[in-house]
Amino acid sequence: MSAPLLEVSDLQTHFHTSAGVVQAVRGVSFTVNRGETVALVGESGSGKSVTALSLMRLIPVPPGRIAGGSVRLEGRELLSLPEREMRSLRGGRMAMIFQDPFSSLNPTMTLGEQVIEAIRAHSPLSRAEARERALQLFRAVRMPSPELRLKQYPHQISGGQRQRVMIAIAFSTNPSLLIADEPTTALDVTVQAQIMSLMAEFQQQSHAAILLITHDLGVVAEMCDRVLVMYAGQIVEEGSVEQIFRAPQHPYTLGLLESLPQLNADRAQRLKSIPGQPPNLANLPAGCPFADRCPRVMEVCRTQAPARVEVAPGQFSRCHLGSPDRV
Repeated sequence: MSAPLLEVSDLQTHFHTSAGVVQAVRGVSFTVNRGETVALVGESGSGKSVTALSLMRLIPVPPGRIAGGSVRLEGRELLSLPEREMRSLRGGRMAMIFQDPFSSLNPTMTLGEQVIEAIRAHSPLSRAEARERALQLFRAVRMPSPELRLKQYPHQISGGQRQRVMIAIAFSTNPSLLIADEPTTALDVTVQAQIMSLMAEFQQQSHAAILLITHDLGVVAEMCDRVLVMYAGQIVEEGSVEQIFRAPQHPYTLGLLESLPQLNADRAQRLKSIPGQPPNLANLPAGCPFADRCPRVMEVCRTQAPARVEVAPGQFSRCHLGSPDRV
């Protein structure tokens, strides 16, 4: 079996604030294989976006810093790589689609200039060749009137079109890894489906791996192979899509799934929610960080942090219940 495309081991990212050291990412480990789509899910503030920014080495220093761990892309250690070499990888072998395309695009440059700039930064193409490549990408992402769009500015197009531009930029250099951080935020359902379909098409053509950060478990079920469930800076459960949706082993994962609306539910029935709030990452409890919100909490949960346990082949959970038949 070939080695994983991306190997993350014991990644730790901290932010030094007036309230103390915020441990935003705490010992995160996972792999992503070539051509695979892996979802990273969890509530806001669980550490998903900080994990993604850490992989790209885009954490602002100060106040943040990557305190430890290892990130290897195609066998190459990224955390010790000189910044000049890291810049050549960003947008080249690894690319990222950010949550808000409006703030990610330069308002003073035309859309065409921005795509051309990304292409020329990672290839020997001339300006004319890069412009032709940008036009091909706009057609590929089904941008209406692509010739006109090359000359327009970000504020002159819709949110869905801006996200298409971001997809065009991300795939302009055929990256081996694409990190998509909430790529359909603030888009209506129809446009969301179009954007996810475009990403899937590009992935099939390039055989790129995708790390998809999302709150939408429906999207996860539709297009992902594996799921990483994140809570309080840690991955608390990991498994295939079928394992996570059919047999969740961590109470937090179960809580997320139970909060989804059901088609056959009584209209008068209220949606379930997870009570309480996530813990303060600058003042974490001694035991399990989910203990105060867990319906199955035990005494050991409040004093001892649970270890990562394989509860089924390929499925891992951080829970003292341990055995699959006890969750």
